[in-house]
Amino acid sequence: MRFLLTFFVRNGFHSRRTYWMAALGLFPVGCCLLLWTARQFLEREGVSLYGLFPEVGQLLFINVLVPLMAVFVGAAVIADEVEEQTLPYLITRPVPKGSIVLAKLLAGVITLAAILAVSLFLTYTVLVLEEGSGGWSANASTLLRCEGVLLLGLLAYLPLFALMGGTLKRPVLTGLLFSFGWERLVAVLPGNIKLLTIAHYLQVLYPSGTGARSGGGMSALLGAAIPAAAVSQFAAVLILLVIAVVFTVLTMILLNVREYRLEPGE
Repeated sequence: MRFLLTFFVRNGFHSRRTYWMAALGLFPVGCCLLLWTARQFLEREGVSLYGLFPEVGQLLFINVLVPLMAVFVGAAVIADEVEEQTLPYLITRPVPKGSIVLAKLLAGVITLAAILAVSLFLTYTVLVLEEGSGGWSANASTLLRCEGVLLLGLLAYLPLFALMGGTLKRPVLTGLLFSFGWERLVAVLPGNIKLLTIAHYLQVLYPSGTGARSGGGMSALLGAAIPAAAVSQFAAVLILLVIAVVFTVLTMILLNVREYRLEPGE
């Protein structure tokens, strides 16, 4: 298992996909640099850059980067091996098939966690430049908590999308529809249906507030009429870990029970 994990982590850090993910991770840093150049205008409007960190983190990391990166990396766990015709080589090695899936999932988590950690660190640093080193260290606990939430998001999303990659013909499209269709739509609906999304539990844990925010107008009225059950932070962590374990096990089982036929001449 250790050899497999080392092998997949090394390959992951040198893959073209990882380079694209790293470039994508610079997007929130660039956005924050633009905000920093406009800091004087924001201060005149009573907006502090550090006060924007939770909002920026939730909008760009929880709602965009974590699910987007997890879709492309998770869907490739099995699908890439099938497309590149390397799956027969892997599954004929003297190692359990489930270990291959587990090692690839852990390697994906490690790779993306490193990219997101650097991106969030730089984002946080840009937004607290005005506070100096004292302000940076005084609020470092918020940064660490955000890093932990992103890690939980990767642990939950990656095996879900890996399972899609092993069962569906277009797992990336399905994953994108789930993340930016289903989860975004359900976020504004009243009642407990939002409990069927991963994003809801990440928002509960993120330091920006009290979980998924309700919109204004009709959405707020419906939310008041059909309230959702409150989810504690402990319950959110537990549910995310259960999701991670369940979909990891299902993906490991999938490689043992499903036969993948490679098209001749591919």
